[in-house]
Amino acid sequence: MTVGVAAVAMGGRRCWPPRRLILLLSLPVILLLATMAALSSFPFGPHGPRALPSQPRPEALVDGGEEEEGEGDGTPANDDPDKKTDPMPPHLRVVHLDLKGAPPKLSYLRALFPLIAAAGANALLIEYEDAFPFHGMLANASSEDAYTEGEIRELLSEAARAGLEVIPLVQTFGHLEFALKLPEFKRLRELEAFPQEICPSNPDAFLLVQEIIRQVLALHSSARWLHIGCDEVFHLAECTRCEKRVRETLRSGELASGWAAWAAMDEKLYVFAEHVKRVAEFVKEETTSKVSPIIWDDMLRRAPAGALRSSGLGDGVVEVMVWAYAEDASSLVPPRLWRAYAPFRHLWAAGAFKGANKEDAYLPDMGRRVTGTLSWTALLRRLGRSRLLKSPDTLRGFVLTGWSRYDHFAVLCELLPPSIPSLLLNLLLLTSPSPGSTPILRQSTLDSWSRLLSCPDGVGRITPKAFYADESYWATALEGCSFPGANALEAARRWPILLAEASLAEDTAERVGWLTEWHARRGFSSPWRVSKALQREVALERELKRYRVETGRILSQYVSRSAAEEWLQQKVDPVIQRVEKFVSWARELVRKDTWKRRPLSVERTISTQVVARKQ
Repeated sequence: MTVGVAAVAMGGRRCWPPRRLILLLSLPVILLLATMAALSSFPFGPHGPRALPSQPRPEALVDGGEEEEGEGDGTPANDDPDKKTDPMPPHLRVVHLDLKGAPPKLSYLRALFPLIAAAGANALLIEYEDAFPFHGMLANASSEDAYTEGEIRELLSEAARAGLEVIPLVQTFGHLEFALKLPEFKRLRELEAFPQEICPSNPDAFLLVQEIIRQVLALHSSARWLHIGCDEVFHLAECTRCEKRVRETLRSGELASGWAAWAAMDEKLYVFAEHVKRVAEFVKEETTSKVSPIIWDDMLRRAPAGALRSSGLGDGVVEVMVWAYAEDASSLVPPRLWRAYAPFRHLWAAGAFKGANKEDAYLPDMGRRVTGTLSWTALLRRLGRSRLLKSPDTLRGFVLTGWSRYDHFAVLCELLPPSIPSLLLNLLLLTSPSPGSTPILRQSTLDSWSRLLSCPDGVGRITPKAFYADESYWATALEGCSFPGANALEAARRWPILLAEASLAEDTAERVGWLTEWHARRGFSSPWRVSKALQREVALERELKRYRVETGRILSQYVSRSAAEEWLQQKVDPVIQRVEKFVSWARELVRKDTWKRRPLSVERTISTQVVARKQ
């Protein structure tokens, strides 16, 4: 009965209902508004991340550089949190390999696995995407540089030899561009214009998901978990098929009363939860319940706790991986969120060692990455003490994600080889966390880090204060170390220096005043001024092209030639092409020895577009 109907009384008199009844009837509206507010405030990404504003790195995170272990934050070394509630270090310390961008050569992974195991890693989360050797109906979803089945088996064997458990990750809802971009799967999209998500109401779309899962699980017969993605479903339940399905299902009365009430309030949550349950049930059927599905948590953050309890997702259906890449993890995943996740028996946490700062970054922001891992340690300990993590076993593990590109269509961000120092340092912070409620970056941790990086005596020793003082200092300090990927780090470190030189060249007096497109179009400039600019431009062009050749040779040691070329084409070639353009203009201008009087007309049409480099 609505309030309007209740207001009508016998004899036509207005008889308002009691206040308690009004409040009761208003509760669904209040909950709906709260849900919408939570959704609007949630910062999606990264997984296609958008970095939050940088927060000050507190001095409490630095131990001063020379203190003994356990000192530096004013906490005695024996003042550890109660071991019965402390989830640190996590049982599983997982390294995420994002193979959708510049997948490493097997020879490189063979050298890398023992190193990350020595730093404390004991598991891998492998996101294959188009690097997996799909076959049959999925054959075109594989990149031409995809691993072979034999290489996947060898990769798994090398991981097992290093003591690394493998958890495969497949996308089953959003981030399916690698398949949905193809003409044969276009009809399975939620929205025809965007190839991100499947339509969960299309039966054929679920057949695609089933086949992806079958083929990946076939090569991972010993897996205990399968990560089924389900993050960043940006166009959830927006097609007419999904809207019709929701209406018909709610009208049919098929849903349990508690879940039906929430589903009616939040149709998108209903569609999401039902699809996740369906995928999870398929995984368990295929593996006779030997494999537990995991999902990213971001699509659940908008749901009230009551909705999650009623949805059935927490009844052992899936495990949830809570991710946050900000410097202050609790700003994205505060305690209230963990209370909402109480229905889930097991949870995971995830930070980042690379790929979570800028779409086209070439080196990790180590300060942010380290601060983020330290903040996660503090948060997890608080959750343990407050029993929001019911026991240390509630937290399965912690994942250090390392995104290679923000989605299938994005440019490459940090490559894996030059990011190894960030990976190792963050692993050390997870494996041997400092005691106390405010974890710090200790000198002993940095010393262990330099040893893992095979730095000679006197090389690579950084104090915590120096580490935070300059965001690129670490890369310079590690020059001379010999870890797998050291020469790739040196190449990546040199690039911003060359980029700065190119930017300075564009601001010289000769370039700004006498070597512009206006001058080139009219064949009119001072040959003396232009010749001075030409000398600098030719030297810069030569240096950039030398860098391209050398860096291509270095990167090809670790990734395929096509992946190395992609990095060079995205980062280096645009700069070379700009310089080539100015060299071409300058050479033509210095040939002139007579000029027309003003006003000047355009003598010729020149191309302002750079000719693409031959592939």
